[in-house]
Amino acid sequence: MTSTGWLRQRLAESPEPLRHGLEEQIGRLEPGADIPDALLSAAWRLLDDVRARLDGREAAIDLLVADGLLTLACEASARSDPLRLVERCRDMGPGGELGRLAQRWMGRS
Repeated sequence: MTSTGWLRQRLAESPEPLRHGLEEQIGRLEPGADIPDALLSAAWRLLDDVRARLDGREAAIDLLVADGLLTLACEASARSDPLRLVERCRDMGPGGELGRLAQRWMGRS
């Protein structure tokens, strides 16, 4: 899946700060990129950025945006390649990228 049109339609009902953050992240996706993988990468980058700064309310909104990106990545994967969804979820979980992110966060002083 490489089209972002359905993503923008999906965001229409989202609260303004969340929609704005998601639209900003979606706007940064490379043209022609695999949408599920690109959304996952954007979420991990955003979570790393939040970990580096942890600045209150702004961080809270970014955490919601990252969660939205992960959710949209799963939805995009389910739409384009349901069998790959299982693999992506496994890669995201405690033994995958989410686990590595948690370890980096816990190592933070």
